[in-house]
Amino acid sequence: MYDTIVIKSSEIDMETKDKILMFCNKYEGIDLTTGDILYSFTRGELEGSYDYRIRIMVDNMEYVREETITPVKVPTYWHIKVECSLHKLMMNHNCYGGSRDIKKSIAYLVRFLENAMNVKLPVYYLWEVIQIDVAKAFKFKDKQICKRIMSNLKNSYYSRRKPMIFDSSVMFSGSTTTTKFYWKGPEFEKHDYKRMNKYIAREVDISYSEEYGDLKRSKLVFVKMHYDKVLEKAYRIIRYECSIKNRKLKELFNTERVLVYMLNDGTLENCSNVELRKVIKEDESMNIVRRSDLVLERLKKLYDTSLANSLYSTWCQIVQFGEEKTRNEMSRATFYRHKKILIECGVSWMCSVVNLKPLSIVPLDFSFLNDIYVDDIVDQEVLKKLSEVA
Repeated sequence: MYDTIVIKSSEIDMETKDKILMFCNKYEGIDLTTGDILYSFTRGELEGSYDYRIRIMVDNMEYVREETITPVKVPTYWHIKVECSLHKLMMNHNCYGGSRDIKKSIAYLVRFLENAMNVKLPVYYLWEVIQIDVAKAFKFKDKQICKRIMSNLKNSYYSRRKPMIFDSSVMFSGSTTTTKFYWKGPEFEKHDYKRMNKYIAREVDISYSEEYGDLKRSKLVFVKMHYDKVLEKAYRIIRYECSIKNRKLKELFNTERVLVYMLNDGTLENCSNVELRKVIKEDESMNIVRRSDLVLERLKKLYDTSLANSLYSTWCQIVQFGEEKTRNEMSRATFYRHKKILIECGVSWMCSVVNLKPLSIVPLDFSFLNDIYVDDIVDQEVLKKLSEVA
């Protein structure tokens, strides 16, 4: 699925530039009269990945790296830069059901902007792509499983990147990509669900003074029921997200300017999966074991007693204290050698417990590296909107 994207248009004429500036100054906040879509146009910064707004910046300057250490700003043609969540634009939430076709998604966004602002924009396939967020939603039968997985992910390790740990998310930020895991339920409830409830409450109050207020309130009840269901499902979803930045995009497509027509869904998904493997150290070619007794059984089957016990001890430390602390407590050479062996023999420390009494509630066949628990079904509403630009 695709979420947040940053794109830059080719040259726009002065008339279009003036129309867009007037529009952005005029429309701010929420424009939701039908209950189908929520958006606003702003020239300010997006607050975060949960922000539902579309950011539009009109400019005739750009940063160029010359002989200086830092980029310098130089004059260029008039253009617009757009940042928004493709997922939220089409569904009003980004929990599940998002598009898996990047080119059609961008085409839909450009057409949406043209209709909303009543302007003619440059053809979508010649827009420059600056950032794309690729995501996967892992769905489980119980929210306690998500809570357990997130607790374990806080011990994750990405070489040379310091984790940013929050209540329900873990992020590893870099100059080329940023990887993030988060429990979708708490984030959706705090931001989008809260915003929807405010909107519904305000519209219900207004409806009492309108002629067809009863009908409007009935529609709002169905909107509320819909988002209650979304919230329930969101609490059973762990979302993995890889933000592919401009530098990485240039590397992937071997060009100095990545244009929409150059994009390839397979290349973007593969990049996201490569980044995922840098956090989740598991060998996909073997059946993964993570339960304490099964781990010891496999190690003893493959190695002599002395090495098996030593490997098991290292595994226990990683499970309890995480990779970084374990690495600091023992010889680095031994740590990396043991970790390599554990991965090669299909032993995982993700969502594991050392003590067999409180067995992990996480399914034994779960892995971030397979698609058993991935919810990759594209919502029918999204398919309908994409078909309009086919």
